[in-house]
Amino acid sequence: MEPSRMARSAVRRRLVIDTGLWYEHARLPGDRRAADTAHVTAAPSSSLLGPGSRATTAIRRALGLVAIAVFVTAAIPIVTTFPVAIDLIIPLKAAERWLAGGVVYVADGFSDLQVLPPFLYPPFVLPVVAPFTVLPELLVRWVWFALTVGGGIFACRRLAIPWLIVPGVLLWSPMFGGIWGGNVQIFLFAAFVLAFWRAPARHDLRPEPVDLDAPGGVTAQTGFLAAAVGSVKISQIQAWLAVLRRSPRAALLGLTPWLAIVVVTLPLVGVGLYGSWLDQVARASDPAWPAMGPSLLAYLPKAVFAIVTLASFVLALRVRGPDTGAWLGLLMLLVTPNLHDFNGVFLLPAMLLIRREFALLAAILTSTYPAQGMWLGIAIVVGSMFVGLRWPAIREPVADI
Repeated sequence: MEPSRMARSAVRRRLVIDTGLWYEHARLPGDRRAADTAHVTAAPSSSLLGPGSRATTAIRRALGLVAIAVFVTAAIPIVTTFPVAIDLIIPLKAAERWLAGGVVYVADGFSDLQVLPPFLYPPFVLPVVAPFTVLPELLVRWVWFALTVGGGIFACRRLAIPWLIVPGVLLWSPMFGGIWGGNVQIFLFAAFVLAFWRAPARHDLRPEPVDLDAPGGVTAQTGFLAAAVGSVKISQIQAWLAVLRRSPRAALLGLTPWLAIVVVTLPLVGVGLYGSWLDQVARASDPAWPAMGPSLLAYLPKAVFAIVTLASFVLALRVRGPDTGAWLGLLMLLVTPNLHDFNGVFLLPAMLLIRREFALLAAILTSTYPAQGMWLGIAIVVGSMFVGLRWPAIREPVADI
């Protein structure tokens, strides 16, 4: 008999705590065997700490409460220290300097942390932003903030996150930091999610990945969205490379509009400004800059970091299976030369695949300011993804509803 709507709702609420994705046959990135996504089963909950057991449920609820407390605690200094949409102010001021014929890529922000952070986006952004410089700045900033909230909500819902949990995810420091700061990373992440996951039939924390290897699984729209992710941050081209490997035509068609923007705006900004941009990017990748963040570049020699980045491009070309999007998100995060809190949003798809206890612990750690907390959180997610390939119990099981 078809369960009542109330019964379904109750089961879905239970899924918010107890369920997620579980694959009988995990696959290594690059494994060419056919994905057997039909083999999805419910994990047994008879063990003391199995999903659905009383002990596990109690642990998850406790971790959830701790997570909310940590999120709120971390959000307070963000709101009280930084003006809303500060990351929009940076390109607006750069556009004003460009319109006035001044120096666009000033280096003051690298040596003086009391001034506005340096402008790091490519020159084609300037003509796009310039019209907004004539509007009241406060109005532009709050409208932009509202749009980033919408981008965050869209990404959450596309990843099958129920409304009950969406506020908590938006409060998670990587998400909240990007939203409050008005960082374009939120929109890039939303584009990434739109490209690699379908609209879910149910919002039960079980995202539905696009089958990229199926006929028609990759389209020009996929290529456009994947190219968008790397349009202003070259270190994030892994998503586009994954599309290129499957359909060069779709990847190139998707890249064409972005190349057109560069070509159309080139007479306005000039070729020389791109040289100044590259110089600015090089300064931003200098570990001596305190605001660079605790990226791997801060710990590895530049040559080694370059090799790691190139390796991530190769892996992006080879990764296969239903977890492709999650792996790509991890790759983009690991090799970003400037690691800030908002970069952590690319952990979210993988966090929805691993056991909730590990995901909540990672969310708590990535909401702490020390670099150790961020990297411990990343290590938990990446480690759980790898270990889950061998021991599926590390993955969150699925319950049928």
